[in-house]
Amino acid sequence: YLFRYLSLKNMKFLDVAFSAVCASLLTRQTEGEYLSTDTYYHKKEILGPAMWHFNGAGTVMYSVDGSTVLKNVTNSGAFVAEGSRDDAVSYFSLASDGHRFVWGGSYGRPYNRVETFDIDTGEPVGYMKTCNLPLDLQYHPTRQEMWVRCATKIGDDHFGEIDVFSVNSLSSDFELINLNETARPYGRLAVHSSLGNYGFASAYNIPYLARMDLSSKEVVNEIQLPKAYGSYDMTYSPVNKHIFVRTRVCCTCGSEDADVLSCGRGPGSPVLVENGPSASADLQTGICSGSCEGTEADTIGVYEIDTVSLEVVGNHNIEDGFGGDPVTSPDGKYILLLGNNAGRSIRVITPNGNGETSSTAAEIPTDFQGGTPGRMVVSDYAFIQDETRNILILAASTDNDVVVVDLDDNYRMRKFALTSDAESSGGSSRSVEWAVNSNFVWVNGGDASAHYILEFPSANIDDAFVARTLTDVASGKTMYVENYERRATMEQMAKMIGASSSGAKTSSTSSSGASSSGESTTMGVLGETNEMGVMGETNEVGALSNEKSSDESKIDIVGII
Repeated sequence: YLFRYLSLKNMKFLDVAFSAVCASLLTRQTEGEYLSTDTYYHKKEILGPAMWHFNGAGTVMYSVDGSTVLKNVTNSGAFVAEGSRDDAVSYFSLASDGHRFVWGGSYGRPYNRVETFDIDTGEPVGYMKTCNLPLDLQYHPTRQEMWVRCATKIGDDHFGEIDVFSVNSLSSDFELINLNETARPYGRLAVHSSLGNYGFASAYNIPYLARMDLSSKEVVNEIQLPKAYGSYDMTYSPVNKHIFVRTRVCCTCGSEDADVLSCGRGPGSPVLVENGPSASADLQTGICSGSCEGTEADTIGVYEIDTVSLEVVGNHNIEDGFGGDPVTSPDGKYILLLGNNAGRSIRVITPNGNGETSSTAAEIPTDFQGGTPGRMVVSDYAFIQDETRNILILAASTDNDVVVVDLDDNYRMRKFALTSDAESSGGSSRSVEWAVNSNFVWVNGGDASAHYILEFPSANIDDAFVARTLTDVASGKTMYVENYERRATMEQMAKMIGASSSGAKTSSTSSSGASSSGESTTMGVLGETNEMGVMGETNEVGALSNEKSSDESKIDIVGII
């Protein structure tokens, strides 16, 4: 027995020694692999919520209040492809998927493409060739796809006007959607999680709205637009699942009594004018589409289309009756008509039930100065929407004023100046961008190479003011960027931990004679905690209670990593 006992002890000792040597070798190998691989995720410096400014030379990331430049990423060496004319790049459109990348539809390089940037660091990730003139970018969160609306197709390798890229596989090349009508069907795109597998596309010279199957990449329905030559700008409200699309029409030209005096570059051509005072069943000398916006023929305005029944349920126009571009608030509860009325006013529409025509809620007398009759001067807008504020901000390119509207106070309006300069700094267009979950709104001044940062310290619009002016800012596009997925995850964790801790404390203090590691009544978290993620009565973060909930229906949080 003694010999057997010693033999067993020696075997155990040898087994332990052998295991220790193997563990040591494996540890050294693991450390070697760690040191020889990319430590990107360990050293990654997250920018957090920031305002990104894209210009020809690169991208500058600012703190939301404009006080700090967080990062400056130049184009040089990042996206320069063979055959490029230079490092400069311009963007038709910008979008964020909210959790991985910021996307830009660019031109000015050897070919049109979509570029991606890391949402956390701003570093360039890559680019993908796409169709010609990527005008519109729309993200579909449930499919995790970025959809691209181009103006034209490019040959056989990109035969279509609507492209798509997977957030999870940038190198994947998917089939494009071909509208199969004209060579240059400029238009816009609408995709949304509430629309599921379907999207919609407008085209300025096609008299219907195309409904597309996003999986088969085919146009499956054509929603006719009565008396329209085509359509262009559009927006979607998930409140009633309706699309609001601006129509394009034909009008007469070339004479004093025509809808427009000039026919443009040519003498005009025989067209069918179906709207306004010149409407006739006979062909007349005229033009169609954008040149007729804001004329007396622009009487349809915006069609409202039910995406469930696929029917036109009504139309909307501005107060003057001569057209406007539809845009919507982030929550879909407000649709604005930015009219071709020289900035005199905008119309606010509010959705009703699905299948019902929306209602006119208000006329906002913006009274921007310097505009031309029949032209649109309200170039951008932003909504501040949170627990206490419901505010609309409007800006025009023709003067230096901004209009702020309290949507919860009977559309009360206030106007104030961005700068004391007499000449407008707006340039061809102003942009307006709210830094979400903050008090700051950015308004650009392209002609003055400036950005004006407005502060809204309270829900009272009278308290808003210009907090800071940035100068020597290169011309470009500005957008707010945040990793919303990370914010949502952290907020959900905070709620769970808060509820768990509250339940644990209540249980611990209300149970007579119970120990400090007693069973929690909420979420299976055990015992009273003094630190986030701590279970049991302890002061060390990550320390765990030895107790376990006996209720199998509860979830035991055992730690936070």
